Amino acid sequence: MLRDFRINGAKAPDAMHKAKVDMVTGMAVVREDTSTDKFVKVAETETVADILFVDKERVPSGVNAARGDMSDYDSDFVSIKANEMVTTDKFAADEKFGTDQFVEADFTAETAIGTRVSFKGGKAMKATATVASPYVFKGLYSDNGHTLIQIEVSDTAAKNATA
Repeated sequence: MLRDFRINGAKAPDAMHKAKVDMVTGMAVVREDTSTDKFVKVAETETVADILFVDKERVPSGVNAARGDMSDYDSDFVSIKANEMVTTDKFAADEKFGTDQFVEADFTAETAIGTRVSFKGGKAMKATATVASPYVFKGLYSDNGHTLIQIEVSDTAAKNATA
């Protein structure tokens, strides 16, 4: 799940890529463009470079099309299959967003606000001391029973003092 807390609503998400593998909304991805196809994939190594966040249009299918109200967490809205078209969001300095795709052991109520965040395997993690990241942990957020990590984008990349 991906939640926008403070964004520039005038920018348009990129809708020209397909998912390389099965994934869920809110995952951190990188582009993989070839001469014939445009994909997004999860980075297998820790990175903060060229990170995008995957989302998709919320269109119910099957019996869900008859429902009036559905949870944003319904699998029709969060599950992405390989080769399915997706939208990607790139967050800029001073924007703040939330995702449920994070390493829970790295971020608890005791984790210091201001801890730098990096991404690996599609999930947010506490950045190792060697990675300078513009992504800053701003606390946990309860979204109707679902825990999201709040991330703010700084205009300055910095490193965590310890890993």
